[in-house]
Amino acid sequence: MAEGYPSVPPPPTPPAGPYGPPGPPGAHPQAYAYGPPGGPYPTTPPPARRSRRGLWIGLGAAGLVLVLMVVGSVYALSSYLDKHSGVTAGPHDLVSQQDIDDLLEGRTRALRDRDEKAFLAPFEPADAALVAQQTSLFRNLVKLPLAQARYQEFISRDFADTGAGVTFRSTVSFVHQFEAFDPEPVEELYEWTVVRAGPDAPLRITKVTGRLAGGERRNATTYHPAPWDLWRDIHVERTPHTVIISDAKLRAEARRLAPVAERAAVEDLAAWRDGGVTAEVPKGFVIALVKGKKQLGTLYRTTKETPTESGVAIPVPPVGAIQGDVADALDVATTRVVIDVGDRYYFGAGDPDQAAVLFRHELAHGIVNVLSELEIGVGGIDGHAKWVVEGFAEYLGHDRRKWTSSSRTEESRSVFRVRGKLEQLPPNVLFAKNGQGSYHYWLAHSAIGYLAEKYGHQKVIRFVAAHYQGAGVDTALREQFGMSYREFEKTWAAYVDDTVR
Repeated sequence: MAEGYPSVPPPPTPPAGPYGPPGPPGAHPQAYAYGPPGGPYPTTPPPARRSRRGLWIGLGAAGLVLVLMVVGSVYALSSYLDKHSGVTAGPHDLVSQQDIDDLLEGRTRALRDRDEKAFLAPFEPADAALVAQQTSLFRNLVKLPLAQARYQEFISRDFADTGAGVTFRSTVSFVHQFEAFDPEPVEELYEWTVVRAGPDAPLRITKVTGRLAGGERRNATTYHPAPWDLWRDIHVERTPHTVIISDAKLRAEARRLAPVAERAAVEDLAAWRDGGVTAEVPKGFVIALVKGKKQLGTLYRTTKETPTESGVAIPVPPVGAIQGDVADALDVATTRVVIDVGDRYYFGAGDPDQAAVLFRHELAHGIVNVLSELEIGVGGIDGHAKWVVEGFAEYLGHDRRKWTSSSRTEESRSVFRVRGKLEQLPPNVLFAKNGQGSYHYWLAHSAIGYLAEKYGHQKVIRFVAAHYQGAGVDTALREQFGMSYREFEKTWAAYVDDTVR
């Protein structure tokens, strides 16, 4: 989308046929993209879930699509895991499982002890580029407020004799948890190429990448690169409820925006507490600041085209979810928020409150993502209803003010008048189609705003929590408001018509 203040878009063509109610719960949490009015911020529904492992192996973007389940990624990493299931260090005479465990433990211990020399010891000193890369990584990691950080084996494979020695690949999980802010530890995957020159030689790491080798490269989810991988030198700004990470070149920007992010966190968490839901949610948030859309599409994921959003909230699974080792743990362990401070609409010469709107919107996703409870094998592809997901984020994003105060109202009012009387909310599959994203965000905001005005904030919070925790929209509406989805749509549509016309 264009930066700066957008013009009113041409009225979208109404889709053929009725929308119908949202599908059943059971598909996958999405990475929630967000941007200014005047353009689409697309997400499309993911394919039906086959296993908990499949939930997390497809973060990426294809074209303008941003979802957590990219089909190519799913089959790529799923095939990788199935093909090598049960394969660990052996068999090879020159490398034992204990050798690999010792290599990983040495990395963990060096990081814990802040011992840079020991951290770099497995790397060939003559490879200046690799040593420089790992030196930057070490110096970045020790700046982070991590409650735990360790390296563990994900899978080792492709052992090949090289004369008197051997070379192999080891996919390694960097397990980490930000103190106080991550309810569960998460993992980032690296692939190491490891060499042993001979029977008595040490193991040497000769290559480190965030992509899996061979045919599995199609955007398989590794949550790499993280900020500590992407930038040579990071800056970390800590507030009571946020950890802000940026390139050191954006140090001044991070310091300027830290109070904005902190206020957004405090306001969102207070709004959640006011709802009276007792479920555990994060007490703070990890936020990365980037400058430009290319970097926005790079952190924690891989996109094939330059994204258009201004911010994104990426749900991250708990340790073991990718391997399928998690049985009853949370589907979402935490959320990583990425904000583009180069976006002139939110950080330019416009309304100074717009930056706060963006932060509050993305942190709202961060609060409720961890509530996601999605049954394995449920066939519904819509997942959480996007009008609930984005309407709630807009509601908190605008600090519970009336939905007509949104900067989307002026252009959306024009679209509304052209399209005629409302009948139904957009389903997930049409939410961002044909340039309708901004308008549908506005409709979603109006739906949550309507419920808040008529029934109160506390019931809205309970409704949203129930839906994230697995209740279908119709069920959650009946439980909290005593009406069906169809009844809700009818009264909401009349309310919007009376308010806007």
